[in-house]
Amino acid sequence: MKKLAIVKNKKAFTLLELTVSLFLLIILTLLLMLIIQTTMMTSKRFLDYSNYEYALAHKKILETYNNSAKVYQESNYILMKSKDDVEDVRINFRGGRIYIDKFKDSNNFAGYILVLKNMKSYSLSQENDIIHVSIVDKSDHEREMFLKVKDEKTDKEKEKEKKEKAEKAKEEKENKNKDEEHDHNEHNKEGE
Repeated sequence: MKKLAIVKNKKAFTLLELTVSLFLLIILTLLLMLIIQTTMMTSKRFLDYSNYEYALAHKKILETYNNSAKVYQESNYILMKSKDDVEDVRINFRGGRIYIDKFKDSNNFAGYILVLKNMKSYSLSQENDIIHVSIVDKSDHEREMFLKVKDEKTDKEKEKEKKEKAEKAKEEKENKNKDEEHDHNEHNKEGE
C-alpha cells in the first residue's frame, strides 16, 4: 500500500500571514489618507491670506487714524487730517478695493497705497460720532471696524492759538502797566 504524502509548498502564504499583511496594508492606507488630508488643510490655510491681508489693512488704517487730528466721513471716503498738518489722507473705498490717497494739502495729490483688494462688499455708516466700516472679504468673512470722529486741533492750529494767547497776555500786561502808570501819575499829581 502506498502512503500518500502531503508535500508542503514553501512558496505560498498561509492564511495567518495573509491576514496580518492585509491588516498592515489597511493601517498604512489610513495613515496615508490622514497625512494627505492634513497636508491639504494646512496648505489651504497657508494659501488663505485674507486674515493676514485684513490685519495689515486694519493696522495701516489705525496708524493713520492715530496720527490724525481730524477724522470724518464723506460718501465712500474717510478723510483724515494729520496732527502735524503735513498731509491729508483719504481712505478710499472704491469697487472691491481700499486705497489710502495722500495729499500734501487739500488740493495737491501725492499718491496712493493699495491697502486691501478683492473685497466682496463694504459699507460705511456713521451714527453720532462713530464711523462704522463693515467689510466682507473674498472668503466671506465679515469684518468690522469702528472709528471715532475726531475734531482736534492740528499742531499748526495749536501753535497759532498759543501765539494769540501770548499776544493777548502781553497786551493785557501792557494795558495793566499803563493803567498802573496812569494811576501812579494821578496819585503823584494829587500829592503835589
